Amino acid sequence: MAKVSKTKAEKAKPKSAGLLTEVAVENLAFAMGRSADIDEVLKQAGVSRQRLSVLLFDDEISQAMETRLDAVLNAPWRFIEDQGEQTVFLKELFTRWQFEIVSSAWDACPYGYSVMEINYKVDENNYFTIAEIGAKPMEWFEPKSNGSLIFRKPQSSVEIDVFKTYPLKFFLTRRKPTYKQPYGDPLLSKLYWVWFFKTNSTKFWVKFLERFGSPLLLGKSKDTEEMTRALLSAHAQSVIAVDPSDDVQTVGTNFSGAGSTAFEAFDLVMTKRVQKVVLGQTLTSGNDGGGSRALGEVHENVRMDKRNSDLRMITPVVQDIINAICLLNGFEKHTIILGGEQDLNVKVVERDLKLKDLGVQFNETYITETYGIKPEHFKVESTVLDQSKQFSALPKRAFSFKATTNKLSAAQQEVEELTDGQGELQLLTNEQIKQLTAESETPEALAFNLMQLLPGATQSQFTANLDQALFAADVLGYMTSSKGE
Repeated sequence: MAKVSKTKAEKAKPKSAGLLTEVAVENLAFAMGRSADIDEVLKQAGVSRQRLSVLLFDDEISQAMETRLDAVLNAPWRFIEDQGEQTVFLKELFTRWQFEIVSSAWDACPYGYSVMEINYKVDENNYFTIAEIGAKPMEWFEPKSNGSLIFRKPQSSVEIDVFKTYPLKFFLTRRKPTYKQPYGDPLLSKLYWVWFFKTNSTKFWVKFLERFGSPLLLGKSKDTEEMTRALLSAHAQSVIAVDPSDDVQTVGTNFSGAGSTAFEAFDLVMTKRVQKVVLGQTLTSGNDGGGSRALGEVHENVRMDKRNSDLRMITPVVQDIINAICLLNGFEKHTIILGGEQDLNVKVVERDLKLKDLGVQFNETYITETYGIKPEHFKVESTVLDQSKQFSALPKRAFSFKATTNKLSAAQQEVEELTDGQGELQLLTNEQIKQLTAESETPEALAFNLMQLLPGATQSQFTANLDQALFAADVLGYMTSSKGE
């Protein structure tokens, strides 16, 4: 047998240079691929993060998740800036793709993180717009603690830094990430054992009903084999014929006993746990045997807190998409607000209305910050009011003198203030009265001539001067008639 040469044997020895440094550990980690998922539930269950999608096939979990997603999709949105044609273009674009953008970003809530990919196109106005957008399989990507995103080619150990290689194309959303857990906190992992026991208890209950749901037939006969065949035939046909000497009885199952009650109680507990984890409350489909308006308001506040939390999670990603569109088209910066002016606090509105009735005037800063509306969309009345137009029941007075009339009601005091503010009433002179009465033969002619004499007089001035002229005419007429006599 030929001996192996020493040179070949030496060449066959493994190289140990890399084993003496930490490079070996780095190569091992690179060969193994993704870093370990430290989620305790996933480690105990032995399932991967993407396999949590099977939980969404449960009717209760799916309904609760859709309820939470619908609250985010129905939240109002707006742009703070108004740049004319640019803002109109962005509004139309986001309205068209709102469902895809929001739902893809919200996938980070059940799974911990999600990755969106955008394909762009140029429209007829030479604007960069969205051709396609959607969430990609999460197992293709690996978020890092430093904020980077790694893509691993299938059947390969090649790593690609997504944000550096494909800028403005991929967008990462994470839910409560930490340095130790860059993958984020998946909400579905909190429901895994609830789903596991709920699913298996339902399977057990179905098998129990299949076994004991129909009554058991008990037959008495000397020919047991023939009786067995007859009973089997009776299960399929519900009809059996036996000899008069034979006997057939049914043995039923009491489903109103402890077994049925225990399953209903267990299923109710599992359902409530699903609602508490996803929605934060259990008043979605029932009031737990009671209920009141205050209880409903508390649960509504909890639902809004969950919705606002989801909006805060996806808002940075949506803003990054808007920034990418603005950068590609050379637009000015546009800031998008998810939720906002339509979410008015009823208690704050009622308080402000009461303060306004008391005379409190709000400035533009308060209205903008409280209600989220733009300054050009409203006008604040001046706090300096004309005294002649002030009709408050108790007008403000700078000084109070003892010589003024005491014990006046609010209405009387208002009349006093208004009459004091009026100017002096201008009456006709004696010469004007003599000329007017000499030219007028009747009271109607007197009123007509007075109107010609005072064309710009107010109603009060005209009435006062007419009374003066009529009184003078009566006096002059009386004196003339006395002299004639």
